[in-house]
Amino acid sequence: AEEGTCGHHASLGVRRWAMSSTWNKLVNLVIRPPRAQYDPNEHLPGPRFRIAGVTHVRRDIDLAGADGLTLKCSHYEPEVRGNDPLPCVIYLHGNSGSRCDATEAIRLLLPARITVFAVDLGGSGMSEGEYVTLGVRETKDVECIVNHLRDQGLTSKIGLWGTSMGAVTAIMYANRDPSIAGVVLDSPFSSLPKLMLELVAQFTKGSRVGVPKMAARMALSFVRSSVKSRAKFDINDLDLKKVVPSTFCPALFAHGKDDDFIPPHHSETLHELYAGDKNYIAIDGDHNSPRPAFFYDSTVIFFCNVLDPPPTSYQAGAMGRGSANGLGPPVGAIRGRDPGVRDVDRRGSPAPVEFVRRRHEPRETPEEDDGASVSENVATLVAMGFDEAKARAALRRGGG
Repeated sequence: AEEGTCGHHASLGVRRWAMSSTWNKLVNLVIRPPRAQYDPNEHLPGPRFRIAGVTHVRRDIDLAGADGLTLKCSHYEPEVRGNDPLPCVIYLHGNSGSRCDATEAIRLLLPARITVFAVDLGGSGMSEGEYVTLGVRETKDVECIVNHLRDQGLTSKIGLWGTSMGAVTAIMYANRDPSIAGVVLDSPFSSLPKLMLELVAQFTKGSRVGVPKMAARMALSFVRSSVKSRAKFDINDLDLKKVVPSTFCPALFAHGKDDDFIPPHHSETLHELYAGDKNYIAIDGDHNSPRPAFFYDSTVIFFCNVLDPPPTSYQAGAMGRGSANGLGPPVGAIRGRDPGVRDVDRRGSPAPVEFVRRRHEPRETPEEDDGASVSENVATLVAMGFDEAKARAALRRGGG
């Protein structure tokens, strides 16, 4: 019996450690993922460069965003614009990304006479802010950018292109502003609480310790309180299933078929519920895989349709492969105007900036510990740093 008791305590100790580590990872994922670091002089196109024979410029701008935080921004546009306003796409990066990630948008859209506005959202890259909020405060950042573009009087229609957190931000802002002409949404999540519970299972996949469902739910409520206290937002506000039924601008959804971080069912659910004109592209690859030429072709065509840019000889097609007819920019076609200036690589950043995630080899999924005792659930929550009395009370309210 003594050996069994020791084994039980050892198993519980392992569970405590595993759960504490898992939830710490999730809290950091939500409000403080790794921050992109880069040198604008080395890793952003410009300040003058040519695409498809046309000279463009990068104009760096500081804007006051949500909570008065300074946003580091770059607006890419033709050096000679003419008198007519041009449409603009605002590129919104993922949770550990930056304006460096807009390089593909710049390469593809500028030849179509669509300007590109790139930003380090609050708490990201070189902008001010301690935390990211996965769309809550970032939506206010977008509002500040749109107001800036409108006030300048040089922009006609505006579209949004978002990846992951940026896609969530694009949906939330488009819901508030019916003037947005269209949105491209690459790998959004449908519900942050749901995603976090899925990630608990993913983080502990293949381990010897199961995750008690009740303990996970209760821990999620404590994480909610912690995030609310530190970063001043409620993770329950990030339920896009309640947003998309009243969002009407045209939308192009895309998601990696093998995405094991934000599974494809998140985008599929949002696409199904979305109220406006919509399309969905299932992409080969995972969350961070390079997007195929077909996705970029579709994106250019989509934005040309919804933004109605001025006529140009540029044609979508052969994106990412070079253009046989010379009208489309080949890979790496963003280059400095002066001889000897290096090409800007496709990603623009000093190293690939990935969404915070963990990769796992396929293993058998352990049986879930639905039968964990109250004392085990309490011990697990206490090991995560939660107050024992509050944990017991929460478990009683939850039936655990």
